[in-house]
Amino acid sequence: MIEALLAAGQIGGRTIQIDAAGDVECATYPVPVPGEGQVLVRTVRSAISPGTEMTFYGRDASNVLLHRRWDAELRLFRPGSPSLEHPVTFGYRASGEVVESRLAALPVGSRVFGNWRHTEYVLGDEALSAQVLPPGLTHDDGVDLAQMGPICVNAVAFGGHRKAGEPVVVFGAGPVGLITAQVARSGGASRVHVVDRLPARLEVAASLGLDTVDASAAADVAFQLKSRFGAEAIPVAFECTGSTHALNEAIRVVRRRGTVVVVGFYQGEAAGLFLGDEFHHNGVQLVCGQIGNVHPDWDVAGLRRETVDLALRGDIVLGGLPRLTLPVERAADGFAALQERPAEVLQVALNYENGAG
Repeated sequence: MIEALLAAGQIGGRTIQIDAAGDVECATYPVPVPGEGQVLVRTVRSAISPGTEMTFYGRDASNVLLHRRWDAELRLFRPGSPSLEHPVTFGYRASGEVVESRLAALPVGSRVFGNWRHTEYVLGDEALSAQVLPPGLTHDDGVDLAQMGPICVNAVAFGGHRKAGEPVVVFGAGPVGLITAQVARSGGASRVHVVDRLPARLEVAASLGLDTVDASAAADVAFQLKSRFGAEAIPVAFECTGSTHALNEAIRVVRRRGTVVVVGFYQGEAAGLFLGDEFHHNGVQLVCGQIGNVHPDWDVAGLRRETVDLALRGDIVLGGLPRLTLPVERAADGFAALQERPAEVLQVALNYENGAG
């Protein structure tokens, strides 16, 4: 796996990986050399996904790709040798600068964003010319333009026109939930209620002008919201936590024949999910809105353009969301902080600027 990534120029310099024991390490690999029509990008920032990437972390890492094989032809997970082997390199939130170029469209100094791994150097080609970081946006904004923002725009697209002029509910005030809530508001939702158990995260949501619901104080979130707005008021909810307990509450909160857009990445069996209750009696529709399931009206490039437009208009805050920024060599501390201190740490960014070139 590592050899293939090196040959393709997908990793180089300081690179974060997880070993067979589930530990995070910072390895160093040769810097790739750009060929004709390619550029060499030096990463300025990458950011750890507090959802998907944490499923690779730790001795009991839960990501299904570490335990089963994905049959791409049948689109089934099957027993056998797992699809991923250690060391695992990963990442999809990055922004950097072109330091060598053999491509006229991207001269040296161009600022670009992309969904490459947590690695110091990576090769890009002409496709990267559509991912230039616009003036007015920082590298901290850039880490969310290629994948995180599109995840949220895609999720809201699956909510459809049903949200226009009506309230919606977002479960989870992590980065995905906070961005999804802002996109939904920009798309015409009359009010956006963000549900979470962590006061610090609810404070961030409130600072963005979003309504908040403290799930730790409300014994029954669905009862609270339906009592306030009525049984038929909420057409769509976005479940962004990856908790099946929260998914069950999202099912309960929407109106009859309402829609729950499933954005979270669920691990293991579905504890706390009762499909014989409101799901059955209210005819609720569950839709997978994850980025691997791009909405039929969109493509990935369009989702990225929309994210950039929303950021430039000031409709969404990206880089301004709180983050703990650490040198890339301290990535292990960042993973530990996300696991052990979620009440304090919303997300972690890695800085590559001051290391060896």
